[in-house]
Amino acid sequence: MVRDSVSLTSWKDIWLNEGFATYAEWLYSEQHGGKTAQQSFDALYARKATDDLWAYPPGDPGSGANIFGTPVYARGAMALHELRLAVGDKTFFTILRAWAGAHRYGHGTTAQFVSLAEQKSGTRLDALFHTWLYTKGKPTQP
Repeated sequence: MVRDSVSLTSWKDIWLNEGFATYAEWLYSEQHGGKTAQQSFDALYARKATDDLWAYPPGDPGSGANIFGTPVYARGAMALHELRLAVGDKTFFTILRAWAGAHRYGHGTTAQFVSLAEQKSGTRLDALFHTWLYTKGKPTQP
């Protein structure tokens, strides 16, 4: 995964950079004997619904004061983990490589990422991304 090689088109897509950076840390930990990505996800999800993590959706951080807040980083990573669970590891990592390859040293948007993920997985993912990127508050787990 090439971190930060894809620039933002607008600030509302900041989760693409910061969520990916956080998820890359989770993957590193997972591959080097630390916590798994699932354990990192679970620790965050265990936070109370009143925690700052759930203060605003990462795909719509609102004012500039929020663009580097916890939801952008942590919930952005959580959205990626939910994607991984939904499509499986092989497809997930195919999506990440395709994203970095298609947009390297260029710009990307959330809509483009969702479209690519749906294309590579053959699955409608709008509900997943709506829940984890655009819904206020703590999402419910199935």
